[in-house]
Amino acid sequence: MNKEKLARDFIRQFEKSWPADLRQALSILADDAYYQMVVPTIKSVHGKEAIIDALEVMKTKVADQRHEIINVASSGDVVFTERIDYSLRHQKWVPIPLVAVFEINDEGKICTWREYLDLYSNMKNHGLSFEEMKETIDAL
Repeated sequence: MNKEKLARDFIRQFEKSWPADLRQALSILADDAYYQMVVPTIKSVHGKEAIIDALEVMKTKVADQRHEIINVASSGDVVFTERIDYSLRHQKWVPIPLVAVFEINDEGKICTWREYLDLYSNMKNHGLSFEEMKETIDAL
């Protein structure tokens, strides 16, 4: 099994916009998957259903988004991706450089998904106040 390809295929589902069917896009997640949207700032979410719920909330805050893969590397079950995500919020597109780390189990399912990014820069570029960002984080 090519774990790098699995991670690339997963990211491609978000490449041009939010997936039309979020549940289908997240079908590659293990039922007990772990997701941390911003390490270490935002608390982790556990379980596929809870991850779907968190992303549905994020869709209400971010009008649109897209992803650009820069680099991918892997070692064993771990796949590292360097990306630039773009998010549309308050009618403004903002680039968000980040690294996402995926762990893929023997069944070919993503069991861990962590994203590392500069939340302050993201907040500042979107023109959000600390209160607005806290509201977004608390909603997750």
